[in-house]
Amino acid sequence: MLLILGCQRSGTTMLSEVLSQDPRSDVFPEKSALSDPQDTHGLRLRPLEDVKARLERNTADLIVLKPLVESQNARAMLDGFPQCRAVWMFRDYRDVVRSNLRMFGEDNGRRDLSALLNDRNDWRGENLSEETLRRVREAVEEPTEADAAALFWYARNTLFFQQALEDDPRVLLVPYEIFVQNPKAETDAIRRFAGDQSLATADRYHVSSKSVGAGRDVAIAPGVAALCDEMLTRLNQAWDTQSAPTAVH
Repeated sequence: MLLILGCQRSGTTMLSEVLSQDPRSDVFPEKSALSDPQDTHGLRLRPLEDVKARLERNTADLIVLKPLVESQNARAMLDGFPQCRAVWMFRDYRDVVRSNLRMFGEDNGRRDLSALLNDRNDWRGENLSEETLRRVREAVEEPTEADAAALFWYARNTLFFQQALEDDPRVLLVPYEIFVQNPKAETDAIRRFAGDQSLATADRYHVSSKSVGAGRDVAIAPGVAALCDEMLTRLNQAWDTQSAPTAVH
């Protein structure tokens, strides 16, 4: 089983769609038969025991789940599912901000940030550390929509380090910018990491790299940009460590 985790608009849908092109895979998107019917938006997973029972007779070579809103529960899912691996996708925050506001609406940054800061029962703020919340609050006095979306990106990616996933051999970091340059090789590496030695059946995928750098001109407040740059550096350094000759790549 492979979990696709990370912040929204980081290439997670692209990865799940690429993996779904292989008929030996069974891919469950964010809204699926595994979604909790009690969740208004249909994004939260059913209880893990229920999910396991529903997948018990699944004979696919690779079962893929994309429970993005459960990224804060990565360790519980990895421990709860036998032979489970996870991919954490990450992408430059400027491109994520641009994609977020274009996809979900110009006011989505504030909506996400408000829920993150004010509702610990909402998935956006669930399990976030007090230190993360403090840094988000202090980054800028009156955030714009772009600032708010960038702070959401920052907070969601802190969960990777808060859960010490950089030290967990069951978790693979995948930069969006690297994946789109060579999707076949990256897909093969991800399948090997997940335990599927048969590799991808497609020779090429319809993946575009045109959006890389598209958010370079998005205006972000200096304090927010500094926070996000620090996080992006940490993610890239963790990926560099994984990408050493002994790692998957």
